[in-house]
Amino acid sequence: MFIVLFVSSSIIELFRLFKFDSGKPEALTGLIVFAGLLVSFCACAREVSEVSDGMAFESAATESISLQPIVVTADPLSGTQADIPKPVSILQRERIQTRDLRNVGEAVSQELGVSSSDFGPAVGRPIIRGLGGGRVRVLEDGVGTMDVSTVSPDHAVAVEALFADQVEIFRGPSTLLYGSGASGGVVNVVNQRIPDHIPNEMEGDLYGHYSSVADDFTGAFRLNAGAGHFAWHLDGMKRHTGNYSIPGFAQIEPEPGAKKGVLENSDVRTTNFSSGLSYIDERGFFGVAVSRFVNHYGVPGHDHGHDEGLHGDDAVSGHEEGARIRQKQTRFDMKGALNQPLPGLQKIKIRWGYNDHAHRESGDDGNGTLLLNREWDGRLEMLHQPLSNWRGVLGLQYQNRNLSTAGEEAFVPDSHLDSLGVFLLEKLDAGRWIIEVGGRFEHQWTERKNDAFEVSHDIFSISSGATWKFQENYSLGGSLSYALRAPALEELYSNGPHLATNTFEVGRTTLSPEKTSSIDLSLSKQNGNLNWTLNLFAKQIGDFIFLRESDLTGDRLPDRVDIKGVLDKDGLLLLNYDQSNANFIGAEFETIIHLLNNRRSKLDLRLWTDYVRGRLSTGGYLPRITPLRFGGALDYTYGPWRGKVDMMQVYKQTDTASLETATAGYTMLNVQLDYGFDWGEMNCSLFVRGSNLLNEEARRHTSFLKDRAPLPGRSGLAGVRVNF
Repeated sequence: MFIVLFVSSSIIELFRLFKFDSGKPEALTGLIVFAGLLVSFCACAREVSEVSDGMAFESAATESISLQPIVVTADPLSGTQADIPKPVSILQRERIQTRDLRNVGEAVSQELGVSSSDFGPAVGRPIIRGLGGGRVRVLEDGVGTMDVSTVSPDHAVAVEALFADQVEIFRGPSTLLYGSGASGGVVNVVNQRIPDHIPNEMEGDLYGHYSSVADDFTGAFRLNAGAGHFAWHLDGMKRHTGNYSIPGFAQIEPEPGAKKGVLENSDVRTTNFSSGLSYIDERGFFGVAVSRFVNHYGVPGHDHGHDEGLHGDDAVSGHEEGARIRQKQTRFDMKGALNQPLPGLQKIKIRWGYNDHAHRESGDDGNGTLLLNREWDGRLEMLHQPLSNWRGVLGLQYQNRNLSTAGEEAFVPDSHLDSLGVFLLEKLDAGRWIIEVGGRFEHQWTERKNDAFEVSHDIFSISSGATWKFQENYSLGGSLSYALRAPALEELYSNGPHLATNTFEVGRTTLSPEKTSSIDLSLSKQNGNLNWTLNLFAKQIGDFIFLRESDLTGDRLPDRVDIKGVLDKDGLLLLNYDQSNANFIGAEFETIIHLLNNRRSKLDLRLWTDYVRGRLSTGGYLPRITPLRFGGALDYTYGPWRGKVDMMQVYKQTDTASLETATAGYTMLNVQLDYGFDWGEMNCSLFVRGSNLLNEEARRHTSFLKDRAPLPGRSGLAGVRVNF
């Protein structure tokens, strides 16, 4: 009865928040999806009743589903997804391979509470529950990507989801383990480039596809092998795309003579290679890896003038015609673990990475901007022996970053950052209860090199969470956290034209750390033919750092300046980093129903929805907040054949910030068909995929370029995948 009341009241509250208008066409999709959700809830209530009577929900023709536990590698205690008392999503390799993998943001953009801030096809950082940029930390096997993607929205993340074995998404307080900057969440791309086990024989993958929307040719390989105590890894990929097709014009209000049906300067060329070697025995392992990443892409949505730059989603690029970005990086990684190193210690883990990243932006005239980022990030984790039923880890993390900039868009001066953090996480497994408590203390020191000006902060974070398994397969979880986030380099020291957003940004060295109080509630049912999860969350951020327009002239209009910072009514929008309190609330729901499961075939239905609202306490909405979304997918397998149809309805966003325009909603329909077969000792799969089959003009509200660069139009893709 408790579950029925809890779920019913939650749905009523969601309807109230969403403010459905049945007279609008897009409301029909939402009502259909909600009908499916209600059906699943009714089935859930029935299942609870039948379980108590000794009956099963599964029909005689359907086999019961028992899911294998999924290990979360970013959890220092190597917990499973079901044992972590906080909202966590895991995308395994099979699921990742059905996604759009042109960037990491796009790969996770249909997960609960996660969207992407694209700036053309090469760029996409994840946005989690309305927070993006530097507040969401992207990791590669537990260590930061160490690029410059947080400095500007047109900078790509230097990690490939194509190589991922799984992608882990943390939305809750567990993010404190990976630095104060990850107040919005963590996305960990697990690619196992450093082997931690020795394969019995050589194993690998081959992948290739062609996509019609941009003449996209992508190929990749991955090899793992070992001999004696050694294991090695090798992978590589190459991507070459042209300008992608769009349904209409690039701009919402096209200029005379604008070209229709193509997004100019949206081509991408990417190369990525990596090799790794490990020594492994019964005591543990130690390994190293080196990788090379080269990315060359165009910046679409350029603009010669400066008459419509905004700090909201209408902000447009000030890059010149033909503006290009070239990224080159060499990365070194080290990873190891030692079992039973000392009395009282169960295991010691070490993870370290160093990156030499060069980012060059240039236009037709040859002038441009160069950003050099040399950074290393390391962590040490010490897992103690169980004390009663308590397991725990004490860890250290150190980050050292040197950012150098030169050129006309060098709005952030040469800067240096040092950060040292210590964290503790303890977990109690007490039968039906799992309790977790943790804390982190961090000292961050930054320096502006041109005048040796220094800023330092001492910050701390604490969190607690619990999961109650009140009935078999059912759990109720909750967590509370209080976390501080130190200002980023660009928030402290920016002072110059930022042409990617057509603004002139001015940092503030007196910014205080953000103070975030969060509460998460989760109710879920796992295993069996019906699985579902309901998440409710609220977040209050004191001293939230954001860009605010100014009015120095007193004419009640936002000030504009030239590239030197002198007032100019036709120039760049002048924005100053400021602080105010902000509030975020939201809800997420997902259900997976195994409609059919026997020896010959399998049919699964997935329905999901998420919602977030962000407001300043002084009034007004925050910019680029993800609108209400609904999604559904049918996944059918029959022998060697597998077909999937998925649809996502994104509603229009009218809760806009100052100077931000509303964004229309859209419906995205995709289909996929796979045929698997064995060829000798190899498992092969031929697949075709159709994306945006309705050829919708889709503009993502979370994108700075949404009024000048829509998402790709209708596309066909054909490919092959070989595992051996």
